[in-house]
Amino acid sequence: MTGKRTSQDELSKLDDAIDESILAASSEELREELAAMGIDPDAVVSEMDAVTAHAKSVAAKRSLEQAKQAVVAFKARPTKSHPEDRDASRRKLDAMRAGKATDAFDMMAARKGKGLSDSDEQGMLDDLAQLAALEAEDPQEEG
Repeated sequence: MTGKRTSQDELSKLDDAIDESILAASSEELREELAAMGIDPDAVVSEMDAVTAHAKSVAAKRSLEQAKQAVVAFKARPTKSHPEDRDASRRKLDAMRAGKATDAFDMMAARKGKGLSDSDEQGMLDDLAQLAALEAEDPQEEG
C-alpha cells in the first residue's frame, strides 16, 4: 500500500529535478539558457563570484574569531603551578644556563645579539612551570 502523494511532495520532486538538471548542464548550456531568458550570463557569473567571495570572507572571519576566543580561553586557564614548581623551574633554568647553551638560548642570543632579558627569563620560567604542571597532570608511562 502506498501513501497518498501530496502537492508538497510533487513540488519537492520538481525542485530536486530542476536542481539536478542545472548541476548536470554544461557551462555552455547554462549560458544559452540564461541568454534565452534575457539574462546576461557574464553578470550571473560575476554575481556568483561575488557571493562566493563574500561567503569565504565571512567564513574566514568566523574562523579567526573562534581562534581568538580559543587563545583567550587558553591564556585564562590557571597554570596550576605552585611556588615550589617555580623554584624548581628557576633551578632548572639556572642549570641550563650554566651548562652548554641550548637551542633556545642560542636563538635568543641571535635574535637580540645579547643574553636573556628579564622578560625572556620570566617567559622561560613561566613555560618551564607550565611544562612541569602539565607533566604532573599527565605523567607518561615509563617502561
